[in-house]
Amino acid sequence: MGSIIKFSLKNVAIIVIAMILIVVGGLYSVKTMKMESMPNVDIPYLVVQVPYPGATPEQSLNDIGKPLEESLSGISQLKNLYIETYSNMAVAVLEFDMDKKMDEAKKDVTSAVASTEFPADAGKAVIQEQGPSAAPVFSFALSSKSANQSDLTQFIDDQVKPAFSKIDGAGTVDVYGETDKQIHIQLNTGKMKQLGVTYDAVKQAIQANNFSLPAGQVSIDQKTLNVQTDASLHSVKDIRSIVLLSAGPQGVHKVKLTDIAKVNNGEKEETVYTRLNQKPAVLVELKAQAGANAVEVVKEAKQKLSDLSLPQGYKLTNLYDSSKDVQDSVYSMLREVLLGTLFAVIVTFVFLRNIRATIVAVLSIPLSILASMIVMHYIGYSMNMMTLAGIAVAVGRVIDDSIVIIENIYRRTLKSKKRDEHLVLNAAKEVGGAVLASTLTTIAVFGPLSFVPGIVGKFFAPFGITVIVALAFSFIVSVTVVPLLARIFLLNMKHKEPKPSIFHKAYRAALNWSLGHKIITIVLAALVLGGSVALVPAIPKNFMPEEKATSYTLNAELPVGTSLDQSNQKAERLESIIKNEEHVKYIQTYVSGDRVQMTIDLSDSVTVAQSKAFEKQTRDAVKGLDDDTEISIAPIGMTGGDSGFALIVDGGSKEQLADASDKIVAKLKGVKGLTNVQTNLSGVEPQIKLTIDKDKAADKGLNPIMVASYVRSVLSGDSVANAQVDGKTEQINLSLGHDPLHSIKAISNLTMTNSLGQDVKISDVATLKRQPGPSGLYRLNSQEYVQITGRFTTDNVSEVQATIDQRIKSLHLPKTIKTSSEGSSQAMSEGFTNMTIAMGIAVVLVFMVMLLAFGNLLAPVAILSSLPFIFTGGLFGLYISKKALGMPALVGFLMLIGIVVTNAIVLMDRVMQNKKKGMSINDALIEAGMTRLRPILMTALATIGALLPLAISTEGGLISNALAIVVIAGLITSTLLTLIIVPTVYDLLVSIKERIFRRKNKQVQDEDIA
Repeated sequence: MGSIIKFSLKNVAIIVIAMILIVVGGLYSVKTMKMESMPNVDIPYLVVQVPYPGATPEQSLNDIGKPLEESLSGISQLKNLYIETYSNMAVAVLEFDMDKKMDEAKKDVTSAVASTEFPADAGKAVIQEQGPSAAPVFSFALSSKSANQSDLTQFIDDQVKPAFSKIDGAGTVDVYGETDKQIHIQLNTGKMKQLGVTYDAVKQAIQANNFSLPAGQVSIDQKTLNVQTDASLHSVKDIRSIVLLSAGPQGVHKVKLTDIAKVNNGEKEETVYTRLNQKPAVLVELKAQAGANAVEVVKEAKQKLSDLSLPQGYKLTNLYDSSKDVQDSVYSMLREVLLGTLFAVIVTFVFLRNIRATIVAVLSIPLSILASMIVMHYIGYSMNMMTLAGIAVAVGRVIDDSIVIIENIYRRTLKSKKRDEHLVLNAAKEVGGAVLASTLTTIAVFGPLSFVPGIVGKFFAPFGITVIVALAFSFIVSVTVVPLLARIFLLNMKHKEPKPSIFHKAYRAALNWSLGHKIITIVLAALVLGGSVALVPAIPKNFMPEEKATSYTLNAELPVGTSLDQSNQKAERLESIIKNEEHVKYIQTYVSGDRVQMTIDLSDSVTVAQSKAFEKQTRDAVKGLDDDTEISIAPIGMTGGDSGFALIVDGGSKEQLADASDKIVAKLKGVKGLTNVQTNLSGVEPQIKLTIDKDKAADKGLNPIMVASYVRSVLSGDSVANAQVDGKTEQINLSLGHDPLHSIKAISNLTMTNSLGQDVKISDVATLKRQPGPSGLYRLNSQEYVQITGRFTTDNVSEVQATIDQRIKSLHLPKTIKTSSEGSSQAMSEGFTNMTIAMGIAVVLVFMVMLLAFGNLLAPVAILSSLPFIFTGGLFGLYISKKALGMPALVGFLMLIGIVVTNAIVLMDRVMQNKKKGMSINDALIEAGMTRLRPILMTALATIGALLPLAISTEGGLISNALAIVVIAGLITSTLLTLIIVPTVYDLLVSIKERIFRRKNKQVQDEDIA
């Protein structure tokens, strides 16, 4: 230690150059580091979606779900495999172990999906990642008073997508409400019969007239030329000119397509409605590639849009801009860092009352922070909420090392008449060991935080590592830069014998009394601790606090089978209600089938209270809309306090699961603090089952596939080919014309023609019957399950969860039925367990560091005796501020371990020095307390001042004001108690040790006499 300090004092040029390099390198790193809301953490989930048009949930399960399940279940480190099948779709959700590398996982899943055999009608499997990188970074709406949806879609395909593809770091572009153009061919069955033309003949004729084929090569004029046959369809006119050959009694004759069909260019049948503020629009979302700078991606996307030449009447409306949220969050945290630094400066000046000494001490903050930025940039960290929060909480701590050293140099300089380099060296060496031990113990505290398992641990790792790096540099600065600057600026101060302040006098009296009444002091402290622990039941508990929400999502689930038009009417009623709510800026509406989804954006200036009031008012306003509509509303957060409730029910038959889930839902709907309780078994889906009699079909000259194909051609038609029209690909849809079909009877009366040209009614060869089926089927690890979901509407999640558990227990469900919590309650349980383990590991590491530093057991034990009192102030602070005990608060308690131990080490290090000088225990404790009172109070108040901006902040998320409140309140009480309890306990331990030693000596003497 002494050699490092001596080196800095002797090599001014090297230290100054190092300082300049740190400043330049730090500023460069700050400028070039990318900004993002949160660290880009791998979320261990992948989703596989496979479209299966026309399939029922049972068909999707048998043909897609189970084959997928078999292929995916063998992937390594797969924790859970969820299979969900619906009409027209099968979905697999894979949850992996936290240490699974997601790049490797995606390769494994891609390989497994590629090896799975799907039906020919199944669409292409889409594999999607979850997590921050999977969320859109920018969205906008394109609308027009004159153009239709297909024109808007065409503009996005032709102009927007190509422009976005040129952006470095841009990912996928998702379009909602797009409608493609389509060429419709509607056949007239009467004319077809009259001219002897079959449906398959028309289909084959279209395909035979739409191809491009290489015909080989030919040598002409000593040149080899490729011969290409091009018979592609390029317009409606081309399609209308198609000629078919039909064999009749009078021989083969030509039939024009227009003789038997109507050919028109139009749009695909609408399957969704999308609107912005009640007006039709196409909604577009842009995602960024993993690792890309989202702020730059959005900046370029906005520039690309502004460069586009919009057709007359077209309007672009920017909806979501993640760069603004990111920059606001980052600048807000930077502001809190600067304010914290200012408070730390004020505290230092108030105690030292010397500008030069204050400047020397405070220089450690920018130097440590800028040096940390260099390291963070080198290891690939971004400037995000977690790394900046690490800087914010480190500000108060990084100045502590410099305060202890500069205060000792300052005090020794005031008292000494002989002032030279040796004075600075000795003063710095005197406390250097304590500063090193303090830094190592604090690093030992934040080390386990960086390795907490689970998703939260991954998010907190950058926070912990940032603090560790900042603390390491703060120590280096304190033993190199601070002594050098102290030698330059402080040695010419006037000699002044310091006088004891009123604080010193009061503290001496309190410490003297405590040392004389050790048992009473410890008992009183224990009573205070017990009183604070008694507050725990009155403090709400959750996993994460909810941040201020400026966007909400509203989901309305209508009865299964509700038509698109009926759903759209319900959406319009919801829009009319919501538009009248205060602070509403945009309403994005997406209607598909029997579901309505809205994204409601509030004005940027909305406060936390106003956003919560909006949520409550909207929930109340839409509650009585319809008894048959399930409506839920929830905030959309950037980091999000997870307020979701989820319960898995499994272990029984399909009927038992349905019965148990119905009972649980009915029981939980009355729980206060829980809303939107529903099950994924949302109902039955009305279906019509077509059963073909093979024998009857054969008697009529048909087979089952001919009958099924005919019915499909009538009801939905076939996509038979693609045409390149004006350079754009358009589908050609072929269908049979028919009268409106509004009943089973109408479908049964449909007439098809067999191979002999005879008419056959569908009712002659098949039966149609209404048969309700499930709207979805769900499997977890090859077993059926039911999921019950809801949303917590209170901070006290643990209390609501306890009520839920009690109500489920009162149902006395069959023994085979098992329930397990997921969502925020499970995350809270795991988070609390992991943080408790982290605290335990931190205490052990701190104890080991102190053993090495002090070389004996008594001082570390005495110091550890102060740790329980961190809960005294922390719990009281949460109770008074009505904040919840969650992950941020637990991180605050973890921080307190390091801070409180740091103060105690500074005190006990002086005690050890005094003992070496031959002082009695009592004198050593009192002198150490009087000498170290000022630096301990300075470091405590500097930390409190640095965290004050965070404490009064209204932002939520992973790092919230609950953390700052815990540290501030805990530091106030634990510092006061440390100054009393640690000396008292140490004195008591020494007394016990001496008593034991005297007793052993007496026994030895008695044995010698005997």
